[in-house]
Amino acid sequence: MRIVFVGAGAVGGYFGARIAAVGLDVSFLLRPGSARVLRSRGLSVRSPLGDVVVPSPNVLDGTAASPPPDVLFFACKAEHVREAAELARPLAGPGTIAIPLQNGVDAPATLCEVLGPERVLGGLSRIFAERVSPGNILHMGLRPSISCGERQGGTSRRVGRVVDALSSVGGMTIDASEDIWTEMWKKLLMVCSVGSVGAAARAPLGVLLGVPETRDLLEAAGNEIGAVGRAHGAVIPDGYAAEQINRYGKLPPDTTASMHRDLDRGDSSELYEQLGAACRYGREGGVSTPILDALYAALLPGELRARGDLAFENVGPRTAT
Repeated sequence: MRIVFVGAGAVGGYFGARIAAVGLDVSFLLRPGSARVLRSRGLSVRSPLGDVVVPSPNVLDGTAASPPPDVLFFACKAEHVREAAELARPLAGPGTIAIPLQNGVDAPATLCEVLGPERVLGGLSRIFAERVSPGNILHMGLRPSISCGERQGGTSRRVGRVVDALSSVGGMTIDASEDIWTEMWKKLLMVCSVGSVGAAARAPLGVLLGVPETRDLLEAAGNEIGAVGRAHGAVIPDGYAAEQINRYGKLPPDTTASMHRDLDRGDSSELYEQLGAACRYGREGGVSTPILDALYAALLPGELRARGDLAFENVGPRTAT
């Protein structure tokens, strides 16, 4: 099986390195500048599950012909999915399948528009990791995993082939989901609640869980996302958010979500694709989301500033009278 990861950041770098380490045919499709960096520096992962070094990863930059892959794993940020799909489109052959690993629930639809719906599965990754520098990935927390399944529900022979090919790779798990739409919403519930509340409170997970008010806010945000997901066909039971919060206690107390880290650094984040999307789906489904709306409003100025659309420096100090 020939596998291409579109992106080599925290997600693509981690899973791609793990798969390459066992000798499977893995390549990384990157923009030319990023491709040059990875070729010169290699790819390394630091992890409590064991470190991995891939000194000479197979890197593609879209400038040369390459055989069609069996699987395209899209591992870029959610905001870059369309651009990544356009970059990958020349690679896709008749039998190529595309699996998104993004946060949020919109990536499959975007991939369908660019690559064609017949190629696209639903998918997600569960991982707490960050790219410390190009080619240098730090993994934190629980064992990373990938889930994939047919977008309309159920599994298939092609899903089974992917799972079978990667089931023995160390440092990760992969499974076939009978209801990938629900799994994508459940993941959004987790990462969006932790990311948005953490960014608003400017505090890691251990603090959020230890302060009753922020713990309640986590649950309230999760409950609203669950209600929105149910309005759009996801099977999320009542009380699911509370159960997840209890599981969060198993994570390191300094855990933060990628959206929180990005906003904290002053970088653009997935605010639109996570929290903004949850609010949008709420409006479309007739579900009230006052907690999510308030968190979105509180975090939006920082996002606008990171994208160059708002300059706080233009607001000067109050003049004494």
